[in-house]
Order: sequence, then C-alpha cells, then structure tokens
Amino acid sequence: MKGLKLAIAILVFGTTTINPKANAKSLLDKRQSFDSPTTAQISSIQDNKLNNTKAYFERGSNRFEKKDYQGAIEDFSQVLKREPNHVYAYFGRGTANLLVKEYQAAKADLDKVIEIDPNIAYAYYFRGFTKYALQDKQGALADFQKASALFKQEGNQEFAQRADNAIQTLKAS
Repeated sequence: MKGLKLAIAILVFGTTTINPKANAKSLLDKRQSFDSPTTAQISSIQDNKLNNTKAYFERGSNRFEKKDYQGAIEDFSQVLKREPNHVYAYFGRGTANLLVKEYQAAKADLDKVIEIDPNIAYAYYFRGFTKYALQDKQGALADFQKASALFKQEGNQEFAQRADNAIQTLKAS
C-alpha cells in the first residue's frame, strides 16, 4: 500500500502541475468543441436549470480542476445520462473516482473510455494505477506498457517515461 500512496501522489502531482499539456484538464479540453460559459456563469446556474450536456461537462471539469472530485463525479454522471458515449466524461469521472479511491468505479469508467477509443494513452495510464490499487499487478503492467507505447507514438516522452518508471517499479516489487 505504501507504493500505491506514492503512485497516487505521483499521479496527482504529475498530471495537474508539471505540464499543461499533460494534465487531465488538458485531456478533457480535447472534447467536442462547445461554446463554453464562464465559470461564474456555470456556478450561478441552479441544478434544476442545468439541463444541458455542455454546462454539466464544463462544471465537472472546473470542479475537477479545483479538486472537488465528488462534485466532478456528479456532473460527469449527468453528462453520461444525456450522452452515454461521451468519452471525456467517462475519463473525467474515472480519474476523479481514482483520486477518491473508488477503484472499481474508476476501472469501470476507464474500461469504457478504452472501449470507446482504444488510443487514449492516459486511460491506460490511469487504469494501470487503478488495477494496481485493486491488486491486479499483471493487469497494471499491461496497461502501463500500452500507455508507454501510445505516449511514444504521440511524442509524449515525459509520460512515456513515467509509464516506463511505473513498469520498472512494479517489476521490482
């Protein structure tokens, strides 16, 4: 479990502060283009009036960025009620579930991301941490290997190295 805490600390620190291209918010920003309301507008909308996908998604992304993971999970769930194959809502909810230690839920969401689009390296990377938390070392290794290969294809050497480091750490344990 000590290794899991370190892995999650690396996950949180590495994806939210080091490189704007490498954080979860940036991945979420690759979503379908929406005319985005401002944060103030989103915050002021009453839940019963918040009935469109883009507003829920934006608010979920903002909540995630502010580390309100439970709120983000709720908003991404609302997106998925309206748009059941919204890959970035699954990704956002999956990573938020990982960060609140809801590993089974995180794995289910990240499985769905990969089912919808098997070329999202970050989905394999985060699912690797999830599988490790669920004590599936072989599954975690496979996911980190796939993430590394995809990151290398994308030219994302920083995260390819992080995935490779996770592989070495798991092999040594």
